[in-house]
Amino acid sequence: MQSVPIFDSLSLSNINSAVGAFVFEVLARLGVEMVVTCPGSRSTPLTFAAARNAKLETVSIVDERSAAFFALGHAKASGKPVVLVCTSGTAAANFLPAVVEAKLSQVPLIVITADRPFELRECSAGQVIDQVKMFGDFVCQFKEIGLPENRSEYFDYLRQTLVHVVHHSLGLLRGPQHLNFPFRDPLSPEEGKAPLLSSEALEQRASVIVKLSDLTKTKLSVDPLLLEKLSSHRNGIIVIGTYEAKYNDESFVDHIAAISCKLGWPILTDVLNPLRNHGDQLTDLITHYDAFLRDEIHSQTLRPSAILQIGKLPTSKVLRSWMSECNAQRFLFNEGYDNLDPSHSTSIPLLTDLSTLSETLNASSADLDWLENWNKVERLYERSIARDLENLSECFEGTIARMLSSDAPEGSSIFIANSMSVRYAESFWLKNNSKNKVFFNRGANGIDGTLSTAMGIAHKGKHTILLTGDLAFLHDSNGLLFSSKLKGSLTVVLVNNRGGGIFEKLPIAKFENYEDYFATPQQVSFSDLSRAHDIDYIHLEQLEELTDYLKSKSPKKVRVIEIHTDRNRDSKTFNKLNRAR
Repeated sequence: MQSVPIFDSLSLSNINSAVGAFVFEVLARLGVEMVVTCPGSRSTPLTFAAARNAKLETVSIVDERSAAFFALGHAKASGKPVVLVCTSGTAAANFLPAVVEAKLSQVPLIVITADRPFELRECSAGQVIDQVKMFGDFVCQFKEIGLPENRSEYFDYLRQTLVHVVHHSLGLLRGPQHLNFPFRDPLSPEEGKAPLLSSEALEQRASVIVKLSDLTKTKLSVDPLLLEKLSSHRNGIIVIGTYEAKYNDESFVDHIAAISCKLGWPILTDVLNPLRNHGDQLTDLITHYDAFLRDEIHSQTLRPSAILQIGKLPTSKVLRSWMSECNAQRFLFNEGYDNLDPSHSTSIPLLTDLSTLSETLNASSADLDWLENWNKVERLYERSIARDLENLSECFEGTIARMLSSDAPEGSSIFIANSMSVRYAESFWLKNNSKNKVFFNRGANGIDGTLSTAMGIAHKGKHTILLTGDLAFLHDSNGLLFSSKLKGSLTVVLVNNRGGGIFEKLPIAKFENYEDYFATPQQVSFSDLSRAHDIDYIHLEQLEELTDYLKSKSPKKVRVIEIHTDRNRDSKTFNKLNRAR
């Protein structure tokens, strides 16, 4: 639509249209930039207003589940709240998986659902479900917005509600917010009608005095006695898993490097944060713990007296078990109040932010022997694993993850799917200096929404590479419906092992009916699926060809590169490569 005055005669032709225009003008002034809508009638006042506001980019996605994950991905990449709009009824229920992920990953989503007025609820009217607090505790707060009224007090209430909702989405307990808007007919604006209220008065009421930049500067002090207790340990380790709370803070790596240097502790880092892609800034970076902690000698000689855990724990079960057995003093760094320790160890919470921790921590004398012991084992396993990978004749899924770490162009965004994709990446991702960002949905660890989340990251962002298995891709294939509207480029590295490779590691794999009820192989032609959506498709016969494709962009907005592997053989190879040496 062409740019038009926000409060023109059309938007002021009835109270519903005026409220819609007011809502999105206030959100735009607060700093919101992206709105994702889904087609529907009851949400007309909201969708129409968002689409007409030139300060906002508004996109329409027909599948509500896909739309929600797209919004989630874009919010992850931008670090700003994304508004998600749908009509009444089960449309909102399709938002639930993405809302759950947003809550557990602390992603700022603002979910706005349209609803029937109170007189049409619980009386068998069409397209009505109970939407009051329908997301339960999976949103940080819920607001039932009152029916539109042509009163100045109503617009003041609406403005301040939006201010607090945006603030809350980015605050200490950041995450998704749910607003439920009931509307009576007429839902559409009415041409030719005299303005219901003054545009000047509404313009004035839409004034806000805060922006996103004013809402994201929280700093938390930390007790000096706790810092002294932390730095009193010489033989400690820093463990960093998934870390998204302030993921787009460019100083994240600098703060981690400073903390490691001051404490004299090595950094054990999962692939699901940016650290492995900043190898030149981090001297004592340890990545092969999943392999060498299986060795009884190493697991004993490397036992720390203290552990500083930043973010959630890494994916590796071997590391988690070893940490539980170490009986070390645990320090849990957190920028919120979530419990980040599933082992329920005796731990000390450090409620602060990384900049405060790195700045206020006193430097202590490093135990150089302690650091060298860790680095020596790391170098040994890096050389050994690299040699074994080079000697493989078959196409191995771990090699694909390794190639992404070495060959993805600098300045890329990389999204790693759940199930086996993340496990192979954790074990075989090379330390590098690409500075690439890594994204993921590890809040609930589900495979739903994988493709749509990657689409949201790629939209108006850096070139994005998605590493995914076949089932995760198919589970969200409706994400391809947005491919023609994507403003950006997405390369999908699709590892087709004909089923759920994660189940190969479970005892159920040896039982009858395993293939039908757990592995669940599919017969979809990814070539035909790609052609149906007019996207680029390549089937790789030789894994070596992947390097050239990773370094070049597709002529189309979305490209699928399919690689076949054998999940049963890969599982055995994975165990062999991660053996003790």
